[in-house]
Amino acid sequence: MPETFTIPSYQEKIETIKDLLINDKALGLLLIDTSRIRTIEYKHGRRIYSNVLGELSELILSMAGSVIRKDDLITINHKEGDQFLIFLSEKRKEKNFHAGTVENLCERLTDYINSTLYKILPHDFTDRHRINIGYAITIYNPLIQEERMIQKLIEDAQVMANYRDFKSLMRTKENIQEIIIKEELYTLFQPIVDLKERRIIGYEALTRGPKNTIYENPSSLLRLAEDSDLLFNVDCLCRKTALNSAKDLPVDTHLFLNIVPFSIHDPEFRGDHLVSSLKEINIDPNKIVMEITEKQAVKDYHLFYEATQHLKDIGFAIAIDDVGTGYSNLQSLVELKPNFIKIDISIVRDVDKERAKEDLIKSFLVLAQTLKAKVIGEGIETKGELDKLTELGIDYGQGFYFAKPGRPFPKISI
Repeated sequence: MPETFTIPSYQEKIETIKDLLINDKALGLLLIDTSRIRTIEYKHGRRIYSNVLGELSELILSMAGSVIRKDDLITINHKEGDQFLIFLSEKRKEKNFHAGTVENLCERLTDYINSTLYKILPHDFTDRHRINIGYAITIYNPLIQEERMIQKLIEDAQVMANYRDFKSLMRTKENIQEIIIKEELYTLFQPIVDLKERRIIGYEALTRGPKNTIYENPSSLLRLAEDSDLLFNVDCLCRKTALNSAKDLPVDTHLFLNIVPFSIHDPEFRGDHLVSSLKEINIDPNKIVMEITEKQAVKDYHLFYEATQHLKDIGFAIAIDDVGTGYSNLQSLVELKPNFIKIDISIVRDVDKERAKEDLIKSFLVLAQTLKAKVIGEGIETKGELDKLTELGIDYGQGFYFAKPGRPFPKISI
């Protein structure tokens, strides 16, 4: 651990903890389990992981006197451990000290830490890495060794942390099931613009969950659906909602739809059924562009290849999304032969200021010429980015500079 990691182990404070237990005849504990972020060490190395734990320890120490009481005893399970143990101070020996009180404190602590966590974790860590917090209370029994009672207290708090985590996962699964059953998704559309002619050539359908919930954000919705084994169902509903919302798609524009590769196995997504569904809403299959992220293409290459071939047979075009996010496999892109290559926002951002990004985009343009594919720059937000992409020869662009996602079909503002 870094030298700034100043929280002692509970073993070092065992005599103080025993005194709390004996004097108060009871002892409460909050256990902060950070094991979910342990994968940082494998992905980013020991130094970054140690730094994260160090910052987390500083965050927990800063809670004394605000989120928790100043006299609460903050410890760790053992040196270089990833469990923080907060033994509750003797001020809670009044009659209102009971499980409900500690549970409420646990809820506040959970919300506080996880709402701040994103500032500490590497950017590729998400809400699935939430920290679990459990609680427990033990009643003093003079017939049992104090150390044994304290160890059992820790074990009980860990069991409660696991239970609360399971309960949270099940609540999330129930919420997503309700969204699917009630079809509570809605679709926004963002224009894709010809950078030379400044005309709209298509719209990307962007799914949103119920407003003012965590599921409104599409990334959160899909991650949580995957964690709940409901990604297939959510993807099907996204596609259905988008197509129903696109009945009045402007003439001479394409509809860009996001899908996951295993949707190819959906009986309603194959053959005549899908084509007839498109006829019902008066959209030609040749106007549909199916987007699959590059991450999925590389991770599930054979499934992705099968999906693209089937979609092309129907008449759909194929776009590979998020190109340049660190998963690039140019050989697989060559073999898949997409119609569109969408360069990720992280590459487009400040491309007019960073030569390395400009050179990277040039390499994608060379690849696109070989594949006879069109290139789309995602996330354009400034005139400088637009001018640079136009100068480089990017075909199309998309982003807030032109229009924010909206309904039914936004016009561009330039």
